[in-house]
Amino acid sequence: MKRIIGITVIFIFLFKTSVFAQISIKAEVDKKSITTDENVTYKITITSAQKNIPEPKLPEFKGFNILSSAQSSTVSFIESGIKAMLVYAFILAPTQTGKFKIEPVIIKIKNEIYSSDSLQIEVKQGKTQPKPKPEQAPSLPEESQPEPESEPAQTTL
Repeated sequence: MKRIIGITVIFIFLFKTSVFAQISIKAEVDKKSITTDENVTYKITITSAQKNIPEPKLPEFKGFNILSSAQSSTVSFIESGIKAMLVYAFILAPTQTGKFKIEPVIIKIKNEIYSSDSLQIEVKQGKTQPKPKPEQAPSLPEESQPEPESEPAQTTL
């Protein structure tokens, strides 16, 4: 009987530790269907048993301009160890109408790759036209420097 109880305690401890050792990545939006008059909030939550969570590879947000972004992190000390949480939030404005897929967020921790689900957002025409993504300004040629005079100018008094 003591052996069964001992094995059960070990199993519960190992299960509890493995649950907290897992990495989870959750991506979500506040609306799955918007008009060109609206913005959408895209939020990524990464939870890990590691104190330092590496930077994830974020999606390109095709069909949207990023109006603002924020990042926060929290580290909690719990019975079974550490729980770290990293949250990214983006306010996105549509650049055109249609259905857009936001690709998954990818993160590599200890040679393991983790990813979120991809999300689909539909943008319908509203009262205003969507603002296209700003074009990247062409690089300006460097100003030409005046060539130094070969002889210094002489002044007569």
